[in-house]
Amino acid sequence: MKKSFIVMGLMLAASALTNCSKDDTAATDASDLRQGFTLRAEYTPIASDTRTTLDPATGKVAWDAEDELLVFCRETGTEPASWEQYKFTTTEEAAAQGIFTCPDIAIDPAKSYDWYIMSPYSSYVKNPLGESNSGTFQIGNQTQDNAAPTAHLTNADLMTGVITGVAGDRQPVVTLAHRATLMKFTIVNKETEAITPATVEFEAPSNVLVGGRFAVDFATGVLTADTKWTSTKLTIENAPAIEPNGTYDIYMMMPPFTLASGDKFNITVTTDKGISEQSRTMIQEVKFEAGKMNTATIDVTLPKPEEASYTLLTDISELTVGSKIIIANLEAGKALGAQRSNNREGAAVTISGGNLIENPAATVSVLTVGQGTTNTGYFTLNDGDGYLYAAGSSKNYLKIENKVTVNSEWEITIAADGIATIKATGSNNRNWMRFNSDSDLFSCYRSGQKDVYIFKKN
Repeated sequence: MKKSFIVMGLMLAASALTNCSKDDTAATDASDLRQGFTLRAEYTPIASDTRTTLDPATGKVAWDAEDELLVFCRETGTEPASWEQYKFTTTEEAAAQGIFTCPDIAIDPAKSYDWYIMSPYSSYVKNPLGESNSGTFQIGNQTQDNAAPTAHLTNADLMTGVITGVAGDRQPVVTLAHRATLMKFTIVNKETEAITPATVEFEAPSNVLVGGRFAVDFATGVLTADTKWTSTKLTIENAPAIEPNGTYDIYMMMPPFTLASGDKFNITVTTDKGISEQSRTMIQEVKFEAGKMNTATIDVTLPKPEEASYTLLTDISELTVGSKIIIANLEAGKALGAQRSNNREGAAVTISGGNLIENPAATVSVLTVGQGTTNTGYFTLNDGDGYLYAAGSSKNYLKIENKVTVNSEWEITIAADGIATIKATGSNNRNWMRFNSDSDLFSCYRSGQKDVYIFKKN
């Protein structure tokens, strides 16, 4: 869980350091000598070590060409007004030995120095003290490319280390410790056909941070959140199709956190065939510690389309409280679907004979009809998350709200040919629910757009 980084003084004048010095002027004063430094990284084959190439089968890691470290240096006992950032980089030839080429750092052999090192390099971190002005490092919300499924960990496997009071003519040895925790989830396809994962989201309780931007105390490893996330998402690029009962591993870095007994967390896997949502409850406290790899299995099962049929209504008397309905446009073959920011998606639906919908897809919203509160002759329409309401007088909005208001009470009439007039009764005068065929959506308008029809569950 730790790697040693040895900072070795080469005891050379600036003129001899062709890769490190700013000029070729030979030093004439001993106090002006520049001491070049090389960082050598030694790693241990431990599965939780993710810096920088992880072989999941063996747990071994290796440095890669162009890996970069952030280095701060100050004279012991001083408080710099500002800290200078140094970037140490490894080359392709030196990566196997963990050798990092050095920038130009002026060291007086007669003085002592404090060394602060972080992996990976980040220009956003301004000093190593973990204070409000220290800058921040992001952990969470990453992208995993199947072509190199652990390469993304390089940018989030935060490690820091400090050594103080090292004489300028001595060899500083700094050990870096992991400051983040690694989550390895194995996706198992429990469907009867292949699925291709697109995203995996982990949502913790509202008091638990699993991502964000953090100020980092290099010495203690304490992370102070500047931006707080209680959920973190991994986007998967070039993901393979997972055959039935097949598996696929994903990796997510998170800040250390604890789930207490009774805490609930949610995992959402989005695939090309649908979305798998599952909630789990902790039966005991578990600490997800820095430098540890935690494993879990995600069995992916997708919601099945409801086996039901819906018939076109041609008389308002057939619309009753408790009815399950679908609102659709016949010409386009689109039904009212998921809620967007300001309107509803148009979901594809098959309408047989112009009057029957069978086994609608999960993308179609099935609404529950309720009774109005200000006028019992009005109706409410609930999609399971809230009540549909006309949300604007200047904008064509159709949204949901938690409680019934006059804007979520609807006056509904149905013509003999099935055309339904659905109008909200509140003060928002863009209140006529219609289908917009140009934008493929349902919303509320003052006039125009396409007719809608109501299909009732048999």
